Amino acid sequence: MLTVKQVGNDVVVSGSGSANTESLPAPDRVNDYTNVLTDSQIYAGPAAFSGGTTPVPPVDVYKWSGLLGPSSFGNDINIRANPDSGEDDFFGMVADNQMGQSLLVLPLNYNSGDPLKGTSRFIDYTLAELGLSPGLFSWSWVTNGNADSLELKIEAVPVPAPLPLAGVAIAWRLAKRMRGASRRQGRQNSLTPPIQNSKCLR
Repeated sequence: MLTVKQVGNDVVVSGSGSANTESLPAPDRVNDYTNVLTDSQIYAGPAAFSGGTTPVPPVDVYKWSGLLGPSSFGNDINIRANPDSGEDDFFGMVADNQMGQSLLVLPLNYNSGDPLKGTSRFIDYTLAELGLSPGLFSWSWVTNGNADSLELKIEAVPVPAPLPLAGVAIAWRLAKRMRGASRRQGRQNSLTPPIQNSKCLR
């Protein structure tokens, strides 16, 4: 499971779970793999990119036409972004590698069923700036007892409460204070002795 959400000024990709690869064909071993986000590929894990100072991890890439799912989860094919930081395992999905098949990317020498956990952080980005569309996307493979899937959840940015609702809350608190003041004044009046009318004797 990969989850993408806005955290303050940053966009964070976090992933956890495991993958059943028992019925998948043998993977390709790639010694130079870039962590890049586009409208069709996304990864959790270390910030790795070719040509930089960050080490580029080796990975297992599973290429198979039986990896079924959407070919895109974004809205702008021209956006490419590298994360500024990341940690733990490197894994993710290429929804469309322009060869009619999706790619499942896992850590080098991954053993089927091993736990996976990783994060990637894009500092000072919004979901819109990364061209990501909120929603739930899923890729599945195999139909026998070794069937499995990878899900991607892109969370929508929460919408602030409308101003009128905030005004109602303020008015309610003000009315509550006024009722409290009225009760206190009533109690004070009940404790004040009444003034007795006096008659003058002639």
